[in-house]
Amino acid sequence: MASVGLMLYTVREDCARDFEGTLDAVAGIGFEGVELFDLHGHEPRAVRGWLDRLGLVACGRHAGLDVLETRLAELADEARAIGWRRIAVSWLDPSTLEEPGLQSRLAAAADAARELGLELGFHNHDAELRPLASGRTFFDDLPSELFLELDLGWAWYAGVDPVALLDRARGRCPLVHVKDFRSREGRDFCPVGDGAVGYERVAPAAAEAGAEWLLVEQDETDGPALDAVRRSYDALTAMLEKAAA
Repeated sequence: MASVGLMLYTVREDCARDFEGTLDAVAGIGFEGVELFDLHGHEPRAVRGWLDRLGLVACGRHAGLDVLETRLAELADEARAIGWRRIAVSWLDPSTLEEPGLQSRLAAAADAARELGLELGFHNHDAELRPLASGRTFFDDLPSELFLELDLGWAWYAGVDPVALLDRARGRCPLVHVKDFRSREGRDFCPVGDGAVGYERVAPAAAEAGAEWLLVEQDETDGPALDAVRRSYDALTAMLEKAAA
């Protein structure tokens, strides 16, 4: 069974106020690991100490392409201190997706990461899965050097069947984001299982396609973020247990 983790962007305001205390709460909910995007001013060794004390795995990290191109050595030092090895390009401005050379920049960043012992992946939003002027999508032409961190909610929001996408990416998606939307109208984020993505079907398919980590993420929450992620955790683990029974 795939492990269940949390993308810490979901609880970013809590982390900014009290990073250690938030990690403690995340572990208390039952999450096995976390994906990082910021250390909130703390030293990597301190963060590693908190994670080890709480039994949490640092299963990955996010960074922008510009950061990967200018601060990769610093990120590699952080990786060695904290213990993650997978890092994903977090976001690309949709207006840049047809710029010449962008795919080559991603391939070059992947090669540079590999030389430092890291694995570079790509985290999609909806724009990368929508047809461009060529009729192809940005996702269609992603360099093979990158692993895929499929955001299954954004894929669904773009009108793509997440299960079909998982089948297409089989063996190449060690990390996936589990994000739910109430509809494809507007951007109404909600806890996993409360929306329309259909994770009763999608979550087991992600595990079957080779995902090692199912990472809960909710970009915006109504009320306390930790309450929302607890609801997501309970729903997601129940779905996985039912599928495995």
